[in-house]
Amino acid sequence: MFMKKEIILFLVFITNFINAQSINSDIAYYYNYSYHTDSTNINKINTEDTVLLTNPKESLFCSYTKMKNDSTILSNIQKGNMVIDYSVLPKSKVNQSVYFDKEKGNITVYDKVINATFSFPVTKLEWQLGSNKKKIGEFDCQNAYCLINGRKFEAWFTKSIPLSDGPYRFKGLPGLVIEVYDEKMLFHFLLNGLKKGNTKADLPKNHIPTTKETFVNKRKEFLKDPAGVTKVYMGDRIKIDPQVVNNNFKNYNVFLD
Repeated sequence: MFMKKEIILFLVFITNFINAQSINSDIAYYYNYSYHTDSTNINKINTEDTVLLTNPKESLFCSYTKMKNDSTILSNIQKGNMVIDYSVLPKSKVNQSVYFDKEKGNITVYDKVINATFSFPVTKLEWQLGSNKKKIGEFDCQNAYCLINGRKFEAWFTKSIPLSDGPYRFKGLPGLVIEVYDEKMLFHFLLNGLKKGNTKADLPKNHIPTTKETFVNKRKEFLKDPAGVTKVYMGDRIKIDPQVVNNNFKNYNVFLD
């Protein structure tokens, strides 16, 4: 009975994976993302490569590692290889993906609590244009400011790439965001390359539509008892060491949202 249930779940996973909504872009914009998760250890900096795929109708920002993993899994499934060793795939620490429907002007954030993906709408950022200018790489940039949950961010955008887009939620300026960071440098995105040629990424699958408030509450519940909540979500499928799990998230207290 257990094996039959596992097979059904796997077939559902494959079907959802193959039928996932894809975002195509003729140019991929790659950002190095450095960020903190522990306010008590400011010297611990996490880094990961991320990517922005954008076209006239929509865009998707996500972890580059996750995009590569999805591509590898899909390639294996299309070749008939249903046995996938997930342990050999590189691990992505950046759970957030951001979908921007340009035609409707809607922005949706996807984020995780353990293995459950939630999706929720967010409002557009309100920008104040600055008067400072500087050159970042080959791009002439101008600065602008916005607030996310009371945290002030400074962005540098270029009109030489006329896309009202950027990493994460940093969209709506008269040019592509090249660099953006908050006052304390807890979060920092920097464009470090672009690649021409068709690139595709999928929207997160099997997500739970909710509100930002509900998601934040779910995350708070998890951080109060990481091991206990993990057990509820994962059941007996994975054996965990409660002390290790709790220690891993003991000082997890800085969030981009």
